[in-house]
Amino acid sequence: MFKVGDLVKLNASFSLDSHPPMGTLGIVTDVEQFENMVISMLLIRVHWSCGPNKDTQVYVNSNLKKVA
Repeated sequence: MFKVGDLVKLNASFSLDSHPPMGTLGIVTDVEQFENMVISMLLIRVHWSCGPNKDTQVYVNSNLKKVA
């Protein structure tokens, strides 16, 4: 669904100490498939237009909305 270079909008609220506010635009920088015996999901890293931008920020499909 998401690929590197996609323009996305944060579609969820998180702690503002470690994540940007809901509605912030960003560019997808990495998409990684995570699987174990119970679940399978995409983990998505984004460089946000306004910070914070941290290596520990990882999102799933439902947290993001594709803009373009």
